[in-house]
Amino acid sequence: MPKLVFLMPSPTAQTGGNRTTCRHVQALVELGYDAVVRLPPGQVLPQWFDHATPSEVSTWPPAADEILVIPEDAIRVLAACAELPNRKVIHCKNPYNAAAVALSRLSPAARGAYRDFIACSDGVAAWIARFFDHDVVAAIPCFVDANRFQPAEKSRVIACMPRKRPMEMAAIHGMFRRLTGDRDDWTWDAIEGRTEAETITALSRAAVFLSLARFEGMCTSILEGMASGCLVAGFTGLGAREYTTSLNGLWVEEDDCEAAARALVRAVEIHDAAGVEAALMREAGRWTAESWNEGVFRDALARFWRDQMGVTP
Repeated sequence: MPKLVFLMPSPTAQTGGNRTTCRHVQALVELGYDAVVRLPPGQVLPQWFDHATPSEVSTWPPAADEILVIPEDAIRVLAACAELPNRKVIHCKNPYNAAAVALSRLSPAARGAYRDFIACSDGVAAWIARFFDHDVVAAIPCFVDANRFQPAEKSRVIACMPRKRPMEMAAIHGMFRRLTGDRDDWTWDAIEGRTEAETITALSRAAVFLSLARFEGMCTSILEGMASGCLVAGFTGLGAREYTTSLNGLWVEEDDCEAAARALVRAVEIHDAAGVEAALMREAGRWTAESWNEGVFRDALARFWRDQMGVTP
C-alpha cells in the first residue's frame, strides 16, 4: 500500500483548508491507510482545533511510491512537484484561490502533470471539470460536526466572522444601528483568532449569525451557524449557494451591505417574535447542516481512494 502524503505548506494559517486536510488524514488512518501530513521543517500541526493527525517533517525528494496530495493554492509546491514521478492529487478547497494565485498560473506543461483532483463540494468539482484537463474529479464534501456545534440558550447576540469582510462588517453594523434606532439591547461578537471550542461556545449562545463569507468554495462557517441554531443572514460567498435557500436563511447579493443590514434587522425581528417563522428557519438550517455530515464525508473519502485511485488499506 503506498503512503498517502498530504502536504501542508502553511500550517500556521488558521484556515478551514488546514482543518480539512487534518480531517482527511485522520479519517484515512482510522480507515487503515498509511496517511500523514508532511510539514516544513520547524513547523507543527495546527492546534486551534481538536484532532489526532499524524505528521512528519518534509523530506526532498519524496519517495517515488508515495502519493502526494497538494493544496490548490500552493504554487511553489505545485511547480516543484510537477516533474516528480509520483502520483499526485490536487486537493481543491477554493476555486478562486486556484484561479488567482496557483493552479491556473502554472505553465501548461506543469499543469499537465496534474490529472486527479479532490474537491470540497459538488460545485467546486464542477468548476474543476470546466477549467482543467482531468482524469478524475471527486467531490469529498467537507462536514460540520453537529454533535459539537449545538444550540444553547440563546441571547441577543449577533455573531460574525469578519476576517474576509472587515469593512463590510463595519458598514453593516453602522446601518443596522440606524435602522433600529441605535438600539443597544443586541450585542455583537466578532469571532476572530479563536479556537474551534471557543467558536462553538460563541455560536451556541448567539441568536443570529451574520454571514460575511467571501469567495468561498462551500463555507463551513455558515453551516456551523446553522448547526448552532442561529438565524443566519448575509452573504453566501458564492460557493454556499449550493445549499442556501429562502428557507434556511436571509441571503443577499454579494457586496450589497444595505441589503445585508436590512436582512440582519429582519433576523433580529424574527428572533424577538419567537414564533413559527423562527422555529422553521432554525429547523431548516439545522437540517441543512446535518446533511453535510461526517458519514457522507467518510463514504466519499473511502470511495475515492478505493475505487478511483485503486488504493486499498
